[in-house]
Amino acid sequence: AVTNRGYCLRARPDTLTAGDVLPYLPQARRALVQCFAQIDSTNSYLKAEAMRGAPDGLCAIADRQTAGRGRAGRPFRSDAGQGVYLSMLLRPNCAPTAAMTMTAHVAVAVCRALEACGVQPGIKWTNDLVLNGRKLCGILTELSVEGETGALQYVVPGIGINVSQCEEDFDGDVAQIATSILRETGRRISRAELAAAMIEELDALYAVLKSGDTSAYLEEYRRRCVTIGREV
Repeated sequence: AVTNRGYCLRARPDTLTAGDVLPYLPQARRALVQCFAQIDSTNSYLKAEAMRGAPDGLCAIADRQTAGRGRAGRPFRSDAGQGVYLSMLLRPNCAPTAAMTMTAHVAVAVCRALEACGVQPGIKWTNDLVLNGRKLCGILTELSVEGETGALQYVVPGIGINVSQCEEDFDGDVAQIATSILRETGRRISRAELAAAMIEELDALYAVLKSGDTSAYLEEYRRRCVTIGREV
């Protein structure tokens, strides 16, 4: 506090409201970003919105998911204030087979976003990012194909990143498998900045996908993949 000049905030809560995330994004991008304090699943929300005609590029971010999930319907713990849970609706003009490597592309984009925030993960085939050998992030890619024509209607990649969990937040077998940025590095990073970086990297990836040449992303995936040469 300074007399006759008011107060200066030295810190702010690490929240994921629109007011936190949108200032980090270009003005033209902000209209297609929606932030939720709580939602069942960002993937489920965007899939429902896609069937209602939602536009290409719509992004959903949640502070907490009540029904987050991973591959094969496995639950993905998504507690408030601890992670970034983000999905994006894409409508690429391509055959469904061309979208089969989407998870690999998204993994590279998320690695780049994390590195912009000072974290350097690896990729564990097929859909996890790891830090010091433990799971930091999961990716779930879902898509819809029209039965009569076989045309790809939409793709929704969903990403869940553990950011601020402490040692005691992981219990049972999960404690040996999962980790967070805070747990591994001791650093608290801004979830809003990370969410914005993820959107920008996903947008860059989508531009490459539409160009048809994703070879650079696949080569980067190979360089980052920690599974190559190991038994799976």
